Amino acid sequence: MNPFATVSAHVRRVVAQASAWVAKHWKNVFYVYLAAAFSLFIAIDTAFLHLTVNMRQKAFDMMVRHRIIVPKADRDIVIVDIDEASLAAMAKEYGRWPWPRQVLGEFLEHLEGQHPKAVVFDILFSDPDVYNPDSDAYFDAAVAETANTFFPMLRLDEASDALSQITPAMIPGATPAPGETQQEATIAVVLPHFQSILRGGRLGLHNIYPDPDGVAREYLVYRIDHGWALPSLPARVVRELGNRTPASPRVLLNWRGKPFSYRTVSFSDVFNDMLSKHKR
Repeated sequence: MNPFATVSAHVRRVVAQASAWVAKHWKNVFYVYLAAAFSLFIAIDTAFLHLTVNMRQKAFDMMVRHRIIVPKADRDIVIVDIDEASLAAMAKEYGRWPWPRQVLGEFLEHLEGQHPKAVVFDILFSDPDVYNPDSDAYFDAAVAETANTFFPMLRLDEASDALSQITPAMIPGATPAPGETQQEATIAVVLPHFQSILRGGRLGLHNIYPDPDGVAREYLVYRIDHGWALPSLPARVVRELGNRTPASPRVLLNWRGKPFSYRTVSFSDVFNDMLSKHKR
């Protein structure tokens, strides 16, 4: 006889006997105890252990790491990276970062000539350049000539809401959420300085909220503050291009492979090529 089969049959018999004893003596009270035990475990885990959170995170990481089919990065998306090479290459003529904004204005003008569907800046233009007002004016005028540029805004800590003078209704792209909206509430958010950006209204939050272990597994499609929905920057782009955004306020990040899977080019290479007579 197979020893494993004998042990397996014995285990099943013991489990069946235990189940019969519980059903006979506890009857329906067993389920009350079971529910209480689960409730107690959830309370303890939420407050101290965090076992279920860690299990969920590890399960997601394992699923992403061992996917059979990895979605490919969209070749129509190009990241123009202001990297260390760009900072070094442009320092002699334009100084240290931040460069005069006319540089970005000229870059945008040349880029618009290539008819991109969208140009998304992940740079928060929160303050004027007091030393280069003409440069700021050039950038403001360049943005005003576009209808496909998108810019970020930054949501600050909710504890600072009472110190703000900005109401949600003043934020371009904010929409009333289902339920009661607080018209007089203020929200701590950093908006771009330039009027052309505010008039264009193509704004979204670029906050990212990693899990306690520092890994970003989810992204906010929008967040609700004082009864108003504030869109994320990606959601704002998607919606402006005529596509539907997820109904859920959060989505799991379906990572497109390893870092730098998207086409990435150095800003200085692109900028110098734009100004060159012999373009590559």
